[in-house]
Amino acid sequence: MEKSYALFDFDGTLRKGDSIITVCRYAHKKGLCSTGQLLRGAWYGVLYGLKLCSAERSKTEAMQWIKGRLRSEMDAFSIDFCLNKLIPEMFPAGLKAIQDEKARGASVLLITASPAFYLNAMESLLGVESVIGTRMNLDNQDRYTGEICGDNCKGFQKPLRLAEYLAAMGDSLVFESSAAYGDSASDLPMMQLCQSKVGVNAKRKLKKALVTEEGVSNVRWRGKNQR
Repeated sequence: MEKSYALFDFDGTLRKGDSIITVCRYAHKKGLCSTGQLLRGAWYGVLYGLKLCSAERSKTEAMQWIKGRLRSEMDAFSIDFCLNKLIPEMFPAGLKAIQDEKARGASVLLITASPAFYLNAMESLLGVESVIGTRMNLDNQDRYTGEICGDNCKGFQKPLRLAEYLAAMGDSLVFESSAAYGDSASDLPMMQLCQSKVGVNAKRKLKKALVTEEGVSNVRWRGKNQR
């Protein structure tokens, strides 16, 4: 079935900052992540920022606290985390954009490099069709191994993962009536799938890349106490 889609990046687009840092701190607060695990994850975040380790290695180290935990436990954690932490931190204009896209009949997808397991609750809480993110591996007892399954959902992996999703659903994206929202150059491959390309608080490289694209608009979204 041909459908109109609205594709949203998450970190930097719908909220400020990296949600991996936020989820690890929240898990520490809830007693799921030890202080040692928190510090180790932070250290590998620094190494990634200095380009001394891969995104996959950094995410794997940061997510070691989920190792051995049941999917059902993490699903419950996802609802708590999204409802009480992430959604209150999302840009009000971003939340409105999601609702506006739904109102015009678009199917909304969150396509993010962040681990999908802690964003899955957004499907029910925000009414989005699906969350497509970096997958974490499960063993045959439905427990997380702490390892990434496949590739980091970033850059060209975003349209590849979207194509995988559409094939599974038996749907196709209508370019002319679809929209994509992103903040960084790594979102460009996803944004090029849609006629409407919205740069949200766009970083320099994305702004430069969008100059040669059609259907581009740039917006500035802020938190409730920012202007």
